Amino acid sequence: MLRHFVLLCGLVFFACDVQAASLFGRVIEVQSGDVITIFNLNRPVRVKLLGIDAPEMGQTFGDVAKKHLSDLVYDKFVLVEYSGISADSSIDGRVILNDADIGAQMIRDGAAWFDLNNQSGLSATNREVYQQSEQAARSERRGLWQQENPIAPWEFVRAVALRRNPAALVKSIAPEKEVRANRPVPELTNISLMPTGRSAGRNESSPEDYARAASATRKTWQEFRPAGEDFSIFAPDQGIFKTDQQQVGDRTADAHSYLVRDGWATYVVTWMKGPTQGRTEELALQEALQGVFKGAREGLEKQGQEGFSCGAVPRKNISMNGYAGREFDLTSCTLPMKVRVYVRVDAEDTQVYLAATIFAEEDENVRRFLKSFTVGSAPGVKAKKH
Repeated sequence: MLRHFVLLCGLVFFACDVQAASLFGRVIEVQSGDVITIFNLNRPVRVKLLGIDAPEMGQTFGDVAKKHLSDLVYDKFVLVEYSGISADSSIDGRVILNDADIGAQMIRDGAAWFDLNNQSGLSATNREVYQQSEQAARSERRGLWQQENPIAPWEFVRAVALRRNPAALVKSIAPEKEVRANRPVPELTNISLMPTGRSAGRNESSPEDYARAASATRKTWQEFRPAGEDFSIFAPDQGIFKTDQQQVGDRTADAHSYLVRDGWATYVVTWMKGPTQGRTEELALQEALQGVFKGAREGLEKQGQEGFSCGAVPRKNISMNGYAGREFDLTSCTLPMKVRVYVRVDAEDTQVYLAATIFAEEDENVRRFLKSFTVGSAPGVKAKKH
């Protein structure tokens, strides 16, 4: 009866130093803030700057990054140190001009991110330089870091793809910016909802809305209480709202969701009403939990993981104000989670409210999110949408 949660898990990347080859040529085109074409041996060669990721051309600051790179290298002779050529004849390489590393310069000037997904060809020393360059640009609020909440390019690309096809799993485009504690669980980078009804759903969020919601950037917490609904919860702002249609018997029910990531945890709230069709409260609670299991299992399998499993699932009775409620402790599962579900069943309709948080490490915000989730209060004002 509930929407299924699809979990996009980060990949583990191993960096290693490789022996690079080199070529020399004049820059004849600058396609974006991290891609150029040089003329070498009477042929054009497309080069993706190794270790950096500039804003996309359809993204805020994308045209500024392109112009900055053009000002640095266009119509100049550069050395490219590379370790291989891809099938489309483009190469990933460090671009050197007069002994200056252009990739590091782009990062230092606030025109690009240090790209952990494209840095295995860098030496340990160069990786350190790139990382320090980004830290310096951030602290000095250079370039794109003047924005209050800049969206990383890989998050923007993922958000565009997810918006075009919300039902599809989107491959993780980049790992996290730092290594977390040594735990035998995948890192969480994003979470989406897999529509299983007849409609792909309604969502007016823009790609940048998706990227902002999926970003690890810390958010401001506020009370979340949709108009006309009988629950409230404290959750991070800047999330996305989604409505999907699901066929339940001979009726179509709307399943509403709010999704946001804050730091190392993702938070989801979902609510819907559907026909009872003989359900009991206990059955509705079990259906909700099984929906979470199914979504996690499908998400992991499509990411190439072995699957989803759990040990014992402790549960606590949290019934209140005429609603049957359970809190499920899923920290023994492949993806550590905690879930609160409230249901109310009458002769015709079953109302379901669910809050779930998926985390790499449980912290005070995870506990606050769950503890604040209550039902049976008077309807309030509609939560603000960002």
